[in-house]
Amino acid sequence: MKKPAALHWLLLVLSCIYAVALFNHPLVPSMEPRFAEAVREMLARHEYLVPIKNGIPYIEYPPLYFWLGLLGAALGLPIEAAIRLPGYIALLLWVVWLARLQKELFPAWPKWLLPLTGAALPGVLYNFYMAQSDSLLILGTLIAFTGYIRIRTDRPLRAFPWELWLGVALATAAKGPVGIAVTLPAMGLEIVATGYLSMQPDTGEPRGFRYRTGWVWQEILRMSPGRGIPLALIGIVPWYIAAGFSINWDFVRAVLVYQNFTRFFVGFDHLQPWWLYFQTVWGDFMPLCLLLPFGLYYGFRYVRREFRWRLLLIWTLWTVLFFTLSASKQSKYILTAAPAMALLALAAIEPVFKTDKLHGIVRGLLGGISVIILGIFAFLLLGTPKLTFIPKINHLWEMPRNLALIDAAVKKAPGKIVSFQWPRSLTLYHLGGPMPYVRSSREFYTEIHGGEIKPGDYILVDANDIPLGSEQDPQKLVPAPDPKYFEQVMRVEIEDPLILFRVKPAAATMPMPATPQPIPLQWWQQFDTD
Repeated sequence: MKKPAALHWLLLVLSCIYAVALFNHPLVPSMEPRFAEAVREMLARHEYLVPIKNGIPYIEYPPLYFWLGLLGAALGLPIEAAIRLPGYIALLLWVVWLARLQKELFPAWPKWLLPLTGAALPGVLYNFYMAQSDSLLILGTLIAFTGYIRIRTDRPLRAFPWELWLGVALATAAKGPVGIAVTLPAMGLEIVATGYLSMQPDTGEPRGFRYRTGWVWQEILRMSPGRGIPLALIGIVPWYIAAGFSINWDFVRAVLVYQNFTRFFVGFDHLQPWWLYFQTVWGDFMPLCLLLPFGLYYGFRYVRREFRWRLLLIWTLWTVLFFTLSASKQSKYILTAAPAMALLALAAIEPVFKTDKLHGIVRGLLGGISVIILGIFAFLLLGTPKLTFIPKINHLWEMPRNLALIDAAVKKAPGKIVSFQWPRSLTLYHLGGPMPYVRSSREFYTEIHGGEIKPGDYILVDANDIPLGSEQDPQKLVPAPDPKYFEQVMRVEIEDPLILFRVKPAAATMPMPATPQPIPLQWWQQFDTD
């Protein structure tokens, strides 16, 4: 009987680890509560076209990941497990395609090398561990580039490049236009670079790659963009059209323009300096980051000679440049280039360490470190319920427990809960949404005077929204709740500290306090952008 290959063992181990992780910990803020609450409300309302959160259309992401979460719930999984399952399956498929990618570019390497070292990168383990649509973007990008490599090395091309375009379609359906932006431009740059470099003497390229008039266009046409681009858009454009008719066209404008272009150039949140990725790569890509500088060096050195070095270099540099130009940055964004960075780092072993014996030692060392990282991750993840002495892990359990305290207090003395400012997703998930809210202190006190908020009702306020002294910040609750009119029921630690006040009978006749002019609403704030 044939022994299972190392890749099979890796998939089995990852499957077991993540299968337990489906159920053994509460929602991880801030990403997972967004998907959990949206799926919960979509199921409760029987509205499945557009993600809904707090009763309002949600514009942060396209619907694919939410739909997959709904599918998991339809299969009988609890919502928290249902929203994690798509990312966990994506990780296993990502490992499979890492093996395919290595086979295409470096077939002589041990089959376990890239799948193991790539899957054990801390940034990869953490970001596939949480429910988020970036996992599908990362997988789709890998599938697309693997398909592209097969086109460029398969001469003549035997069939329509399904792998390439299905990968782009998955990336686009997961995150919108960015799925195209991180794939097709890099492929085009590689073709143009090859067309230019092949004009130079002693390129080492096979005869079929020699430059001739129109060669670049011929290579682009070999990708079948006329059929491929419509296929890449089929997972998102029909949804835009349906959502426009179902909700309104401002919703489409918000999902398409505000989320992708306005945030790219303005960056309302996740504002980071341009050098962010030069910092985060050292932690997210350990231990391969130690070899990455050598890989980049040899990538530039051999860019004229070998297609694989050229592709990996352009894939890496384009991804980092694209997200560096964005005003909104997170370390996970460049994980779309993780396979290319990993291969550059691993390929640097060959020129740096000349002897085959030394190659084997370094590969074994990298594999051993990757196993250790995977083991530490498995220990932390599987042991999470027992590791509550670690503050961050304990906080995962404290948040739902504290929200349960709020829920119990309200059930003991029933009243309506009104949130000051938009309620967080985790709060909605545990206390039940939709939850009424006020956007400003002026609106809050006006509703008290108008009787919309009555004595016995509750106001839930982020402690950071309580002003200090005579502070007049229009985004805060100005003036702070006066003890004559509002009873502080409790203060608990959630993502931020939350304070629960109860409206006293005297509040119905309180004088209208002076409040700052609220900040004008932006057009996209008619939708949920949390």
